[in-house]
Amino acid sequence: MSWYVLVEANKSWSGDNTWELVEKIPIEGGREAALARAEEMSRTYARGVDREKIGRLVFRTSPTSWLVEQTRSVWYEGSGPTTLSEHMRICVAELVLAREPVPADPPKKFWQRR
Repeated sequence: MSWYVLVEANKSWSGDNTWELVEKIPIEGGREAALARAEEMSRTYARGVDREKIGRLVFRTSPTSWLVEQTRSVWYEGSGPTTLSEHMRICVAELVLAREPVPADPPKKFWQRR
């Protein structure tokens, strides 16, 4: 069908250990184009921060996926400098099924006794 680059993210300082799909980018040009875009994104993608001010470790975990650790320093009044980190998984995926959800039915009206 079609190729995508998917980005999942988890902020380690939030205490939540769930991953969330934050980007779903359709790619024209097939698998090779998607691989090139995903690899480039693993080196440059930054969510909501200036990418020039962050540290980055990029791990290729398979031929089609990367794990990225992004770190940044912040200064909290009273406690001084702190390093925050965010982890992302960036992968290439082929869409193999797309089905729209069934529209929700309006709530049924119930007769009320007076």
